[in-house]
Amino acid sequence: MVNEEVKLRQSMEELNRLTGLNLTLEADEHADAAEMIEKIKQISMAWREKNSKTTFLTELLRGELSEAEIASRAARFHLVSAEPRNLFIIETDDESSDVVYKVLKQMFTSSGDWIVRLGGKRIALIRLVSRDRKSGSAEETARMTVDMLNVEAMVRARVAFAEPAETLEGLPGAYQDALTALTIGRIFYSYDTVINFSRLGIGRLINELPVKVCEQFLKEVYGDNIPDEFDEETQTTIDTFFSNNLNISETARQLYLHRNTLVYRLEKLHQLTGLDIRLFEDAMTYKVASMVRGYLKSGPEK
Repeated sequence: MVNEEVKLRQSMEELNRLTGLNLTLEADEHADAAEMIEKIKQISMAWREKNSKTTFLTELLRGELSEAEIASRAARFHLVSAEPRNLFIIETDDESSDVVYKVLKQMFTSSGDWIVRLGGKRIALIRLVSRDRKSGSAEETARMTVDMLNVEAMVRARVAFAEPAETLEGLPGAYQDALTALTIGRIFYSYDTVINFSRLGIGRLINELPVKVCEQFLKEVYGDNIPDEFDEETQTTIDTFFSNNLNISETARQLYLHRNTLVYRLEKLHQLTGLDIRLFEDAMTYKVASMVRGYLKSGPEK
């Protein structure tokens, strides 16, 4: 009994130390000491979790804190607000977050590097701009992260980042921008593993268009015969032709095709779509139309 009273007192002292409060227990002869000790431990664990730096950073990124709360909790963890920081969101194809988290912790070991689990397939990396300048740039850091996760964790990752946040208060905005970059990248640039919010190109513009405008545009281009999906051979031909700046000779060489075979495929596409992508204007129209088509397939709510 004496031992339990000592444990009970120690549990209360620990809870008071964590909370900064001066809580006391009222005597209750019917109360079970062991049960009370367990409940106090649970309260202490919940308080510790709620007030951890990881919880603070998670709530900060999600925009759940006021400026006063940010200042108060940053002071508690001795974090300097007015330091420019880059924010990266790492997204994987499957929920292998434990392995990814472990690799990231091994890669970024400085006290100024913060790694935050976002749930599901996403993890945030917050890193001082000054450190990225020493190692290259934010984009180089993102590409290094993709490569390392591919080699060390054997997962395919996509990394999005935005303009640096000048203060802690600016991190929620950077977080939202990086999320936007992920969304636009997934729709329009599915082959890219690094997406920079500042370089979203025409995908940013299309993403802001109303669905009705997009549907009208496709009807203007294709009429009532809007193409769905092309077979793999045709799509590979189109992608390679665009990647070679509409150069027939280089495209034929890379695809191991006779020039006439490539011309035949392009003419067949012309018959199907009404667009001759050998011509710059038609190629540009086709490219935009294919991006709009992909956008509509993603199920936008606008």
